[in-house]
Amino acid sequence: MTTTELRTMTDGEIRELCNRFFDAYQDKRVDILDEVLADDCIIWHNVFGRETTKADNLSKYHDSYDGQRRRTYDDRTINTFDDGFVIQYSLNGVMTNGHRGSLWICIVARVRDGRITRIDEYMDSSKFAAWAGAPTAATSGGQR
Repeated sequence: MTTTELRTMTDGEIRELCNRFFDAYQDKRVDILDEVLADDCIIWHNVFGRETTKADNLSKYHDSYDGQRRRTYDDRTINTFDDGFVIQYSLNGVMTNGHRGSLWICIVARVRDGRITRIDEYMDSSKFAAWAGAPTAATSGGQR
């Protein structure tokens, strides 16, 4: 195979890559994240409205755990297509103060040659306060 030929991934390979990515995120394995993300991978988050690079994301990875003791990526529903996958999952976390929170997220990803080349992440940003354990109108009786 020449360097310009791309290898098509099977459904099983794409599912394995997807699970490897989320297991690495959950287990804080930046070394594995570096392996599964293509060097030119672009990550877009709807809550920030911008694209970031693999290098940007890996350099800020540990900061994303600030205030959290643990997080898990549960209830994964993976659907594959020729060059990628869609995953729906719940992100469950335990904060350092003991609060437990959940977010429901959907990601559309593209893959090439055994690596993830693009991630588009969609989540409801209005749930962040409850995720982190901040008081909301519902939990504070409407008091501010």
